[in-house]
Amino acid sequence: MKTDEYTKAVHAYFNAVLRLRQDFRQKVQRELTELGYSDMTMEMSQVLYYIHFMAKDRRSNQQDIANRTGKNKSSVTALIDNLVKKKLIDRTMDPADRRNNIITLTPEGLSFIEKVYDKVYRAFDMEKAGVSIDQLKETTDLTERLIES
Repeated sequence: MKTDEYTKAVHAYFNAVLRLRQDFRQKVQRELTELGYSDMTMEMSQVLYYIHFMAKDRRSNQQDIANRTGKNKSSVTALIDNLVKKKLIDRTMDPADRRNNIITLTPEGLSFIEKVYDKVYRAFDMEKAGVSIDQLKETTDLTERLIES
């Protein structure tokens, strides 16, 4: 049986993660609005950023986007539909597997990232918070391990 100290520590960690997510969401949305993108959501920007910065060859399928952004496939489909309408991404059928769609940035999508990335996704001042890159990497690794457990 787990100790009260363990239970309290786990609760405090998860509560902090949830508060951090909410604070980050508010800061990102405020920055997007200030930059003239009030019709964009944090989730839409997550899809764009994943494709640009994380996906191999800056292209991905919808399932990978869902897995890496923590969204279900139907939510990602709706996000992709909206991003296609905004002409920020292209969705094409994968010639190797017609059940898959390949998602890539359009020139407009790349322009969006270049205009807003630094301002929006640097919503927290890591230097001011006293967080080193190594601490950030360690916390990310810990959080990823918890997600996978």
